[in-house]
Amino acid sequence: MLHYVRAREGIHAIALAFCLYLLVRGSVSAATTTPDTAVPDSHAITLVTAHLVPYSIQEGRQQGFMVELVREIERRLGTNRPVRFLPWARAIRNARLSPNHIIFPLTRTTEREPHFDWAIEVAPIDLVFVTLNHQRLDLDQARRLSAIAVQQDTPFEQYLRRQGFNNLVVTTSAAAIPIRMLRAGRVDAWFTARDLAAYSMREQFVTEPISYSDPITSGSVYIALSREFPGELRAAYRRTFDELRRDGTYQRIMSHYLRN
Repeated sequence: MLHYVRAREGIHAIALAFCLYLLVRGSVSAATTTPDTAVPDSHAITLVTAHLVPYSIQEGRQQGFMVELVREIERRLGTNRPVRFLPWARAIRNARLSPNHIIFPLTRTTEREPHFDWAIEVAPIDLVFVTLNHQRLDLDQARRLSAIAVQQDTPFEQYLRRQGFNNLVVTTSAAAIPIRMLRAGRVDAWFTARDLAAYSMREQFVTEPISYSDPITSGSVYIALSREFPGELRAAYRRTFDELRRDGTYQRIMSHYLRN
């Protein structure tokens, strides 16, 4: 009988210990589970751009002013997420269709308007005609030219198409090929962002006299977000960007790239 009682006491002790284990395990699990409302961690946010000088430069002695600004924001937030360089069309598609993306430098157009959160307006952008023959073109003069280089699937091309231009030589290259065609006389002008053209001409050591038209149309470049994006991180990005402007960091970075 004594052995029976001791056996039952042993079974009760084991059962009690098992219940305590389940209770403790459940408490730890609940404490370490991330709630659905938490801001995604740094691995869930993707930063995308493309090689678009002077905004973002994949290889070279400079990074591009948009990359420098974004990396400084990341540094101050303590996250330091990597910037992924992709073909531009893919970067736009990924940010439009997937959540938790930061994309730059994005220009605001009617077609793009509903697909992104235009969180941070970074800098103005002027679209101009570039020539190497001292000619400062307006729209009517440009229409009478034989050939104008323009980058494919960009707001630059879309703008000229809407204006009825049918003398466009479309290229996938943002700058290198248009500059080569311009110098070789294969096109009469190049339609692009003035800052992009000026930086690219310096990088390629163009010695011919460069002429820029007055701005044909103007806009801004943005740090844009996916429509589905953590509100707290959006606010932190905007707040940190405002700090960069106030403390002079923004102007210091921009001065390295935007020179006439």
